[in-house]
Amino acid sequence: MKHRFIFRLDGSQENDEFFDVRRSREDVVAYSGAAMLVGPGWIPDLVEVEVADDGSRFTITLVELEAQEITARASCRKYLPEPSNEILQRVLEYLRGTTRQCKATADPRLDEFMKLLDALSKTTAVEVRTAGALRSAADYLELHALLDQPNRKIILNSRTPLNTAPFDFEGVITFSRETKHGLRRTVRVLHAVIAGLDHSDGTLHSWRNSRRKPLDLAVAGSSQTYPLLNQLLQDTSVAGMRLDCSRLASELAELWSTSASHRITAQEVGDTIRRFAPSCIAFSEHDSMRTVFKAARSALNENAR
Repeated sequence: MKHRFIFRLDGSQENDEFFDVRRSREDVVAYSGAAMLVGPGWIPDLVEVEVADDGSRFTITLVELEAQEITARASCRKYLPEPSNEILQRVLEYLRGTTRQCKATADPRLDEFMKLLDALSKTTAVEVRTAGALRSAADYLELHALLDQPNRKIILNSRTPLNTAPFDFEGVITFSRETKHGLRRTVRVLHAVIAGLDHSDGTLHSWRNSRRKPLDLAVAGSSQTYPLLNQLLQDTSVAGMRLDCSRLASELAELWSTSASHRITAQEVGDTIRRFAPSCIAFSEHDSMRTVFKAARSALNENAR
């Protein structure tokens, strides 16, 4: 089995230089594939897996690439409080999907990925780290073991299942004040991505407080066409709200189909909201909108699979 694996999760051309240098090194297997969510919906730019010479220990490194040093250092540190075992389970899920894809395409790297998946599933010695780097460089600026590891080094693979709280969006529901705000944030972010207006470099706080929100502008003056959507967006009360989720999904499907490259169904809208809302609600006000939009794109891409 090879000793180093590099998985590219973000296909942005800005990351080409770093990825090309890292994969050109000796004894490396590289792969560009789908996104992998971590924590509240973050998506690392790369994941590197290193195997000890005797095959007994593994190191997983989540890599964040940025143009500026201060941003790269801050970006990688957000992973420090994340549960290491959940990240391990995410990597195993990702490898299972990668091996399925390689089987379907007769990819010659399949054998190496299957060996890695088998060994990583059985091991009890895994170190999980986070690293920040410049896109124009070839090495890390800083590297940290996650906070929950014994001696901040080695964790045990307990193989516990992931536990993601579902978001209820079906039928007629009375939303609490908090879930109402969460739903509103979710549909605003999804709309920005679908409409191609997902280019903000600011924080969630600054984007949320903008007076020119894309979704609100899109439905302004269309209260008869989108009555429930307007009700949700314009509500400023401290109370909850009772909504017919099926009708709201239908309104969003009609609106989003005008911007998307294909007809979006109400079922797809509902599935996407249920999938993305838990992550969207968990983002802090200081998180970058690039990170938020990246998570939204990943949720939307599930519809195409």
